[in-house]
Amino acid sequence: MERNTPYDTGKVKIGLLYTQPPPLSTPESDWIQGVLLGDDPSWSEETRTCVQSLVAIAITIIGILLLGGFKNA
Repeated sequence: MERNTPYDTGKVKIGLLYTQPPPLSTPESDWIQGVLLGDDPSWSEETRTCVQSLVAIAITIIGILLLGGFKNA
């Protein structure tokens, strides 16, 4: 059962100035706040390695296709 603040005892109003704490921040909200404040975006080592691998694979495939593709396929 929730009580609405303030709880009035007759002499004292308990919780009259109570404000709820703000919600906890998430990684997404921290990232958005960092972007809006102009902080450098930091990637984890795993994310950086994954992006570098995908770029290397894409460059390799584009290079093969530009050089004539697969002759035996």
